[in-house]
Amino acid sequence: MLQALVDWAITTPMNGWVLSWNWTWVILEILHFVGLTLLLGGLLVIDLRFMGFLKQIPPMVTHKLLAIVFLGFTINLVSGILFFFGDPGRYAINIGFQIKFGLIILAGLNVLWFYFKVVRTMNTWADVDSPPASAKFIASTSLVLWFAVLICGRLIPYVGTG
Repeated sequence: MLQALVDWAITTPMNGWVLSWNWTWVILEILHFVGLTLLLGGLLVIDLRFMGFLKQIPPMVTHKLLAIVFLGFTINLVSGILFFFGDPGRYAINIGFQIKFGLIILAGLNVLWFYFKVVRTMNTWADVDSPPASAKFIASTSLVLWFAVLICGRLIPYVGTG
């Protein structure tokens, strides 16, 4: 199954496009870094607030940062897909990439948990300065997952096939 995905990716026009110009990979690296900065920068403020820090920022105001977070995620999603299509044989078997992909799925599930458990109940909080334990746990989990994604991404060039 994995080999079929690799074989298919190699034959797509995207593979040829990514490999056709020497600067494509460099530009994708820069875009991936910018996307990561937007994603983690916004999430850092949001998650720290929901962990009980940065109390001068009202919790509802942090939602204005979500546009930046989603922009960063979108940039990383597109550039990450292009990285994969540029070298599918290397990425498909790379343990760092596989763990990173799994962590991104877990982080996505954590976002859903945040939405259903925290966002929908925020207006019922008795004290917005001290978020409930569930909000603190979900925000802490978010930071751990996203920084683990960052670390695994950096390990991709240095780790093998597991």
